[in-house]
Amino acid sequence: MTTLAEVLRTRRFGLVLSAGYFGFFGHAGLVAALEAEGLVPAAWAGTSAGALVAAMGASGMTAREIGELMSAVKRDDFWDPAPFSILWDTIRGRGATGLLRGRRFRDLLEKNLRVPTIEACASPLVIVTSDVTSASPRVHVKGPLAAAVHASCAYPGLFQTVEDDASQLWDGGLVDKAPLVALTDHARDLEALLVMYLPSDTKAAAASKPRRHGYVGGLAQGLATVRHEHYVLQAKLCEARGVPVYELSPTLTALGPTRLHLGPRALEESRSFVELALASPASATRSYGG
Repeated sequence: MTTLAEVLRTRRFGLVLSAGYFGFFGHAGLVAALEAEGLVPAAWAGTSAGALVAAMGASGMTAREIGELMSAVKRDDFWDPAPFSILWDTIRGRGATGLLRGRRFRDLLEKNLRVPTIEACASPLVIVTSDVTSASPRVHVKGPLAAAVHASCAYPGLFQTVEDDASQLWDGGLVDKAPLVALTDHARDLEALLVMYLPSDTKAAAASKPRRHGYVGGLAQGLATVRHEHYVLQAKLCEARGVPVYELSPTLTALGPTRLHLGPRALEESRSFVELALASPASATRSYGG
């Protein structure tokens, strides 16, 4: 039996961290388990919550530093509602894009990220955002690190879009839940991909208890389906290119702005899940090839 840890130890692997609503702690638990095994990604990629942890890891932060920072963050550290801005946008006919300005979140990023730019990271890093102006994904491989992470984490309705020249950027998870192809296009010498794929709440709920949906719920289910199928196609493409994809997909304690105190629990759940997966046959995590 060849374990997942043994496979990763002998290959240059890229780490892909998916979008997931307040999934930062889950990704932090993965990084902690990898570090404990002496497994170092050759390149990193992420969207939304995954972009934040990927940026921290690629910039040189240790698993302990990432976990401590996550556990120390309180809602007030990023909570900056903009009621007058929302009203003004509505009056001008633009429509509000989110409750929070995002300035506090940006300040938090600029204070804690180790390097100012993506290209200054110790390891190659890819971050994906949604360019809602051009209706296309944007792949960031250079430029200001905090700005890219901020935009990729700007969850629709919660955070306002991030202005970038004439474009509005939003949560990268809207268009690319887990950027496998973007990473392999940027780091072409990778021999494997390890993916932390956090299931969306909508797909998890559908799997556990099927029910009828209204307009909003139906749209959410449709978006979750499109994003997942897009991810599956990427995984199959990487396999066809000769880059095996190893997937970890734990179900963790649900988090949100008012449930941050449960973050350390989710981190430990993730760490335990990954530790078990690393010690298990690598074939158990090959869903799209092998």
